[in-house]
Amino acid sequence: MIPQAFLDFYGDQVRWFIGEVINVKDDPLKLGRAQVRAFGVYDDIEDTDLPWAQIVVPVTQGAHEGNGQYLGLLVGTQVFGIFLDGQNSQLPMIVGSIPKDGDQNPRVDDRGEYPKNKVYKTETGHYREYDDSEEGRIKEQHRTGTNYEIQNDGTRTTFITKDETLVVSGNKYTVVAGDDTLNVTGDVKIVVSGSASIEVAKEAKIKSAVSVNLSAPEINLNGGVVNLNS
Repeated sequence: MIPQAFLDFYGDQVRWFIGEVINVKDDPLKLGRAQVRAFGVYDDIEDTDLPWAQIVVPVTQGAHEGNGQYLGLLVGTQVFGIFLDGQNSQLPMIVGSIPKDGDQNPRVDDRGEYPKNKVYKTETGHYREYDDSEEGRIKEQHRTGTNYEIQNDGTRTTFITKDETLVVSGNKYTVVAGDDTLNVTGDVKIVVSGSASIEVAKEAKIKSAVSVNLSAPEINLNGGVVNLNS
């Protein structure tokens, strides 16, 4: 018989546990809860019979009425918490996680700057990296390999493994203080619904290995000699 005090006044009968997350995807209420096997308490219980544990959420990461962000606990995470019903031990609540041997992310230490290299990696391979060492960088990468990287000197490199679409609803203004090179191995097509103007302060060249075609009701060449043989 469980003393009534253990049920009515569980705050005076706190029971801690350490366990392992078994299931996070089948929460019937979709509240970010997890089934956890509390060591020494649920050792002989089938996975499907484990109770769903509530999770303590930071105030900066809470979810309310469909807004906010849910936690990203992974199966296999080692966690600790308390039982909300004391020694009855049927209402687990996860308070935090405890990293264990084998949880190291290889990218954290591959630059030899642990613990300054901070990495977040998902199960399928997406990751963000913030390197706070003297040679620090920022990198964000999709599991397909598409990524952008900002080097310590401010240089940014973007690598896209497939297509890119940029949609600007307003105006776009680009300033390049140095040189700008566009290298396209396929075809290039520019469609302008309004007028187009190209202004060049120095020499301008158009070179084609086949031909150059100009099509317009009127073509005006002003300000100099036209040499079609050069």
